[in-house]
Amino acid sequence: MIRSCLDQGLLGDLHFGEVDYYHGIGPWYKQYGWNIRKDFGGSSLLTAGCHALDGLLFFMNAEVEEVTSYSSRSKNSIFEPYEYDTATITVLKFKDGKVGKVSSVIDCLQPYYFHIHLVGSAGSLLDNRFFSQKLKGITKERWSTLETALVDSGDVSDHPYQPQFQAFVDSLRKGEAMPLTNFDIAFESHRVVFAADLSAKERRPVKLSELRS
Repeated sequence: MIRSCLDQGLLGDLHFGEVDYYHGIGPWYKQYGWNIRKDFGGSSLLTAGCHALDGLLFFMNAEVEEVTSYSSRSKNSIFEPYEYDTATITVLKFKDGKVGKVSSVIDCLQPYYFHIHLVGSAGSLLDNRFFSQKLKGITKERWSTLETALVDSGDVSDHPYQPQFQAFVDSLRKGEAMPLTNFDIAFESHRVVFAADLSAKERRPVKLSELRS
């Protein structure tokens, strides 16, 4: 539904976007055992928040020029075993002038929340709510609602993996690049993650050009 809004130009030209991942990954969650390790989980953004980053890059459809990232962690003993900071915020500067933000918080004590807020020249979208100047009969004084299911769980059973795997198999059979999530797209997402992790570690902005492609 979000892609449909963008494809139809209901939001106009996007200039700001934020996609955030809030999912407390504690001992009650199966991946906790390996997720706490630096050599397995890597970072909050790499192990989990990358899904939010993928979403932001997909929506903004622009090349990242520079990132600035900060990290922190909960003082709750539940998350003490983590070998890396469990909460990060990353600000992205795109080459075409757009800006964006991704939060990755895996030490929160709350329901799972995948937050999306896109702002364009003709309207805005907030999770499953939106406003557009291009649609008559709606007002910016209140949100209109998209009747679509939200991602409300970290369990992969709620995610569209089956059609994604099928698209991968179909692409292999056809000898074509996989749509939307091919190797080049995944490679670029990882470059942004590693640049963000470097920024948080060295406490400075990091240009993507600093990373070898």
